Amino acid sequence: MADKFQLKALITGVDKLSPVLSGVRKNAAVLRKQLNSSGLGKITFMDAIQGGAIATPFVMGVQAAIGFESAMADVKKVVNFETPAQFKEMSEDVLSMSERLPMAAEGIAQIVAAGGQSGIAREDLKQFAEDAVKMGVAFDTTAEESGSMMAKWRTAFHMNQQEVVALADKINYLGNTGAASTGQISAILTAIGPLGEVAGVNAGQIAAMGSALAGVGIAQDVAATGIKNFMLTLTAGTAATKSQQEAYKALRLDANEIAKGMQT
Repeated sequence: MADKFQLKALITGVDKLSPVLSGVRKNAAVLRKQLNSSGLGKITFMDAIQGGAIATPFVMGVQAAIGFESAMADVKKVVNFETPAQFKEMSEDVLSMSERLPMAAEGIAQIVAAGGQSGIAREDLKQFAEDAVKMGVAFDTTAEESGSMMAKWRTAFHMNQQEVVALADKINYLGNTGAASTGQISAILTAIGPLGEVAGVNAGQIAAMGSALAGVGIAQDVAATGIKNFMLTLTAGTAATKSQQEAYKALRLDANEIAKGMQT
């Protein structure tokens, strides 16, 4: 019976497996006609499996569909969808992005899930995922790594998505015009995180300092530690050590006034 298992049955089975492949049924008649005219229409299912040429695209399509649906199931676990229609819309948005961005739908869905898990609002997730893919290309890193960095920056610097993208543009500019790479600058910025707010220094300024240090050959972890200690010293105030107070005094500065000045 296996030798009579026709290609039509294979197409029908794949088509029913996932809504993502619903267009297959519409094209089946045309495909069958083309196969018949070329003599391939008489090939049985076992022939296709053994030959591989016909079976492989369908198998890959099934695997992609399963991977996408699994990733979207993860999205559903961490994102609050008020109606089934909202979840369907998100799925369609992810599929649409995969057609115009250099990343498969499964990967984009995974970024959406990561964004949802980090607390990003449902209405911002589409833009978050798209920005992560684009930032990955610009920064020569993976979209997953870019998405992780953006999520951390949003939390650390209390930014919305537009502000995070503006920060990424600054880093990209520093990377393109200086000796430090975007990866080095991003790593320094991420390592310091919310300390900038405590010291009265914004994210763009930290990125500029990181670019300056990494650009002269200082390792990014050393640069991050140096900037952190620098900011802690300037904001120490009454907690300044004796040697720090003496240094301030020699410069005719007051530790408390410096700490207050850092906030303004």
